[in-house]
Amino acid sequence: MQSLLNFLVNYQNWIYTVLLITAVIYGRKLIRAIIEWRSTIFGLEREFAQHKLNTSLAMVILSVLLIIAEFICVNFIISALPQATGIQSLPATTDGVDLNIVATSGTGVESGSPNASSAVAQNVTGSGCIPGQIEWIAPKPGEEISGIYNLMATVNILDMGFFKYDYASLSDPTDWHAISAGNMPVVEGKLGVLATSEIPNGDYILRLTVVNKANQQLTPCDVAIRILNKE
Repeated sequence: MQSLLNFLVNYQNWIYTVLLITAVIYGRKLIRAIIEWRSTIFGLEREFAQHKLNTSLAMVILSVLLIIAEFICVNFIISALPQATGIQSLPATTDGVDLNIVATSGTGVESGSPNASSAVAQNVTGSGCIPGQIEWIAPKPGEEISGIYNLMATVNILDMGFFKYDYASLSDPTDWHAISAGNMPVVEGKLGVLATSEIPNGDYILRLTVVNKANQQLTPCDVAIRILNKE
């Protein structure tokens, strides 16, 4: 299933092109078949013309249905894949996270203290973030967020297959929780929302992961945040 979804996403332009060409070719054959069918009189000729008409019509309908199926798959199904194995099977790593700092991040900093945000931000390097290509716009490193928060980012690389975004506790950067995913470029736009009220207060990492059309996972772009909802 994962390989099929990757294929449909990575080669969607070629799939659309082939299906459209097929639909046009058989559409022209269908028109000629209709004209031929209308002009035939004898039973055998008319039967043969009917067969060509039926074949052409079936191919046109099949091509259109496949185009619709491809569109639905890459624009709707792939966006609902945080719960699917195709996206969650990508290995979660701790790249960009200083585990030595994380190990002691639970002590020494109180929520709301002047240095709290900067201390959180320093725990994540964000080595995979590339301005204008892969980067978080909101939240900013060390930002305190609450309620329903709009996640903003830029995901705009030439050979993008799809992207996903997850979160993990700063104290355990191996336990990732999927938020959502997509496969269309975004430039300083909204990725989705994070319902922080459903997450315990604390320090977290937001991770933006991009997979290219060769099914290669790029270095994740991480940002450290603090969820602080009023009790």
